[in-house]
Formats: sequence, C-alpha cells, structure tokens
Amino acid sequence: MKESRNSIERRQHKRANVQNIVLGILSSGELETIGSITDISLDGVRCAYDDLRIAPHNDPIHSIDLIAESYYLCEIPCEYAWNVIVETQPYSKLTNLRQCGIQFGRLTSNQIFLLKSFINICTTLGAKDMTSNAYI
Repeated sequence: MKESRNSIERRQHKRANVQNIVLGILSSGELETIGSITDISLDGVRCAYDDLRIAPHNDPIHSIDLIAESYYLCEIPCEYAWNVIVETQPYSKLTNLRQCGIQFGRLTSNQIFLLKSFINICTTLGAKDMTSNAYI
C-alpha cells in the first residue's frame, strides 16, 4: 500500500515487523475475526484477515487478543484506524482478503508493560522507547 508523500506521520512509536507468526483475534460484540499481524508498535498493529462473511460488516471492534507462540495479551482496547479490501491476483483463491490498521485505546500501565515485553519477544527490533532512544 502506497502512502502519499504529503502524508504526515502521526505515530508516536516506530513500527516493528513481526519475526514469527503472530495472530490477532479482533472482537466486535459477539463476532470475532482471526487475522495475521504483520507489524506492531506501542500505538497499534497492522492485521490481514480473510473476511468470510457473505455481507460486508462495518462493526466496530472494541478489543484485540494478540498471540505469539506461548505468549499472549488479552482484551487490549482498540479501534480500526483504517480497513481496506486487498486487491488479489486473478489466480488467487483469496477473494475476501482485507487489511486493517488497528489503533490501541487507553492502556493501563500493566498493559503497556506487557505490550512492551510482547513486542520485544515478537519482533526483530524489539520495542524502542522513542523518548530515550534506548531499547526497553
């Protein structure tokens, strides 16, 4: 996905690509969707998922669970920052592929601590403290 040269960076924290499989379970009321997390920061994640529902949904999400190997974080408050359909190749069997940006909501100090640890475990770069430029 291309970003405009004129777009302004609004993230407070640098994104890091995940190094292994990280799953995200997006919760919106009674519906849950499972997706693959491609990058993560203290601000949010990028997630790709196959929307198998016949009717497109516009249900807002209220939380996400993050799972990587034996590490997990549950019920992280969040909302969609953006959610788009991914164009696939004609030979692809994935017809309902979507990609979304998820922005975390207000986190407790304990959730922030656990999220930093999760990022350190799941990424090649670890969580970088942007205020002190030191790795956490």
